[in-house]
Amino acid sequence: MKRVLHVLTDTNIGGAGRYFINLVSAWNFGRYELLAACPSGGELERLLRNMGIKVFTISGGEKSMKLQHIKQIRDIILSEKIDVVHTHASFAGRIAGRLSGRRVVLTRHGLGAGKKDFFHRMAAKIVSIVFTDCIIAISRAVKISLIENGVPADMIKIVYNGIDVEKFGGVEPRLKKEFGIADGPIIGTVARLVPEKGYEYAIKAMMRVLKSFPKARMVIVGDGPLRDKLKNLADEMGIMSNVDFLGYHENVESLVADFDVFVLPSVSEGMGLALLEAMALGKPVVATEAGGIPEVVKNGVNGLLVPPKDEKFLAEAIINILSSKQAAFSLGQAARATVFEKFSARTMAEKTMEIYDTILRKTGE
Repeated sequence: MKRVLHVLTDTNIGGAGRYFINLVSAWNFGRYELLAACPSGGELERLLRNMGIKVFTISGGEKSMKLQHIKQIRDIILSEKIDVVHTHASFAGRIAGRLSGRRVVLTRHGLGAGKKDFFHRMAAKIVSIVFTDCIIAISRAVKISLIENGVPADMIKIVYNGIDVEKFGGVEPRLKKEFGIADGPIIGTVARLVPEKGYEYAIKAMMRVLKSFPKARMVIVGDGPLRDKLKNLADEMGIMSNVDFLGYHENVESLVADFDVFVLPSVSEGMGLALLEAMALGKPVVATEAGGIPEVVKNGVNGLLVPPKDEKFLAEAIINILSSKQAAFSLGQAARATVFEKFSARTMAEKTMEIYDTILRKTGE
């Protein structure tokens, strides 16, 4: 049986970690064995071990490129007789794969902010050709971004993010019960507290929402470097009593189950796993027209889309959903149908295995 090593640079569970967990949930282990390498001591390592994945730890922290990582990963590749190295943000993993004579796959999860001048485009093209056999883009928007930054189009395959839809059948809500959030509608979001997620616009929009729904609460699930800054913003605006920062949680679907509307105010977004999960729960969503989001959300059909960086339109869309239970229900049901039909982990896993088949076949293996 062929063996695939996924190299992840996250200690805790970010986008790449959740992607891999969803991939594992639908994987055919009789076709390819999956192993993982990641930094030690975090939630990601613990959860993957609990799922029965063989995990190798990498010392030296969350870095895309460190010389010591190249040696550590190469040692794993050779000792475990790895056939395919599948990296996420780890350039060291790509180098180690190539030095070991293995096939290398990269999944690009975000749009990035690469430089598009001739020199940088040529450098990106050379690096891609030399160190990678195939690049997976999680959306059409990510593929376009890669091409604009110099990556050859024929190296890129679109494989949409998928989630384990089976786990969204009978979710038991726990937000109101555990955190005492009982009165008023709940506007919620789940994401890392980083600039590209646009949280400040959601908090500013909340000021407008409270004029129509004074008892509304905004629940923010996730952690990150902007936590203190965002708390200060809510405090300065005088709405801290209506905004709850819950930090990082596992099994977020049981928290999202109590949301009345899910908001994703991103200014840059490859796809958005949390968005898919909220839609799978039948939640009406308000999201921005950023990156790959419009490939999932069709305005007025299975959610509402607004321009990025615009708290006025964001607030209006939230108010529209909260003002009509029938509209909210219809959007939520359409959202759920979309995810179950097009964005399942099973489809993502099958397409990923087809890519492995192709690159191994090219080398006569």
